Amino acid sequence: MPANKNAVVRYIILDRMLSDQHHYYTRTQLLNAVNDSLKGIDEALQVSKRTIEMDLRDMENIFQIDLDESKVINGKKVIRYADQTRSIFTKPLSADEKMLLNEVLNTLGQFSGLDNFEWLDDLKTKLRNQLSFGGSKFDTKNGVLQNKVICFSSNEFLKNKEYLGWFFSAITNKKVVSITYRQFDAEKAQEIIAYPYMLKQYKDRWYLLCTPTCDKKLPYNPHFIATIPLDRIEAYEEVQNIPYVKCQVNIDELFDDIVGVTYYWDKPVEHIVFAVHKSSVNYIRTKPMHPYQAELSQEDQAELHRENPKLEDYSFFSLDCKLNYELSSLFRSYGPNLVVISPESLKGEMIENAQRMLELYL
Repeated sequence: MPANKNAVVRYIILDRMLSDQHHYYTRTQLLNAVNDSLKGIDEALQVSKRTIEMDLRDMENIFQIDLDESKVINGKKVIRYADQTRSIFTKPLSADEKMLLNEVLNTLGQFSGLDNFEWLDDLKTKLRNQLSFGGSKFDTKNGVLQNKVICFSSNEFLKNKEYLGWFFSAITNKKVVSITYRQFDAEKAQEIIAYPYMLKQYKDRWYLLCTPTCDKKLPYNPHFIATIPLDRIEAYEEVQNIPYVKCQVNIDELFDDIVGVTYYWDKPVEHIVFAVHKSSVNYIRTKPMHPYQAELSQEDQAELHRENPKLEDYSFFSLDCKLNYELSSLFRSYGPNLVVISPESLKGEMIENAQRMLELYL
């Protein structure tokens, strides 16, 4: 490798141009670019075409990078790296790194609807190309197609899941959006203009979290986050003449107060106590329903067992959150294995629901 003081500068320039995925360069263009950069360092630092040729040979022989000289544009032969993902300034991926990256890409690929993520498929293709990253979709030891190592739950038949990519781009590019959506019990659709902030998934359904802009019907409230299911959206478009306003609340902390996605601003966080039958108690312990779920102390357990003798085979838990439909639905999903002790409003709701169910079965 040449030891002169501007060799590294030349390599940096050549590496950047030869790995450019959007442009092709002739040898003359490579030479001119190198000399322009060297001129900015010292007027006397100029190299010849022969020096560039030697640098290109070094890239092939020393850095083990293949050059592609097969393409001719406008009658001139151009040159670039055969593998546009390569660089002489990055070390090759290890076998473990290739395997991990492959699984990450397969995992991302499960989020269908990201129609503007063509680069993801391109990267996956290159990863599986032995001449590129060196990965393969086949198990090289057994010669069979590899199965996924990790898989997220998803609803392939969910309506409007293709909207996910558009709203993802709107959020990342900070664009104001106009949304026409229809609530499940509404006769007519309504339109709102909003600042989109987050896409959130709950039970295989995607929701757009946003704050509506000020209009005649709904004044702007910087601390209000609307939750709009993507499958209820009928139309959407970008709004050009309204400046974007960043989110004024911590959404992650906001949703620590609830189970699911329905957030009621006018409801307080309540202390909820419930009992779980021994057949389900280990499931509740290992898969908490809420970050603030806690099993009560032995002393409190004994006291509640005295007050509720029918619940001898139950253990008592508590959690602090707002009451909403998702929490009630989750509690009901356990049937008789979960009994609400307090507050009275939630207990009454559970009793009323059980009575309606009983009437339907009689």
